[in-house]
Amino acid sequence: LARTPAPPGQNRKSEIGSRKLNAADAGTAHHKFLQRFSFADTADLKSLAAEAERLERENILSADERGVLDLQAVAFFWNSKVGQKIREQSANVKRELAFTAKFSPAELSEIVGTSSSPDLANEFIVVQGVADLVVLLPKEIWLVDFKTDEIRKDGLPERIKTYTPQLKLYALALEKIHSRPVTARWLHFLAARKTV
Repeated sequence: LARTPAPPGQNRKSEIGSRKLNAADAGTAHHKFLQRFSFADTADLKSLAAEAERLERENILSADERGVLDLQAVAFFWNSKVGQKIREQSANVKRELAFTAKFSPAELSEIVGTSSSPDLANEFIVVQGVADLVVLLPKEIWLVDFKTDEIRKDGLPERIKTYTPQLKLYALALEKIHSRPVTARWLHFLAARKTV
């Protein structure tokens, strides 16, 4: 059966239940899109829809992945103050930036709010991760972590608490690697359309 495509930029979350994709797969689809779409005209829903179609043609997104993209939520971010600020620095943007950094147990304990054993003082831990979006400026770094959780605004405080240590860890890793401070770090919740 052929399906009728939704109008460009239409929120297709209601279709997730009838598709093969679960919530985690839909989150992966959003991350793929955010990693690969062109920054040109990012605020325009029609342009975002055209980018989604291009990524499907190039086999970066499957038809089902393209179908679950909430392009209105994506446009909301890129039209926000933070999104516009990042677009102004598009030449310095790195997406899905992989990193490896060495931490002492004490550094990690401080980030997650636990105490480390004095016996581990001479040990180290290697942390690997992938930062969703980094703006690497000559004297500073900005960091954005996109969250695709289906969550209402009243559920945000708990999720923010959950994700804050991860954001702190990523920021400290980037500071170690690039020898400059992370002066801005944001969590952006796509479904809730909220940046904190």
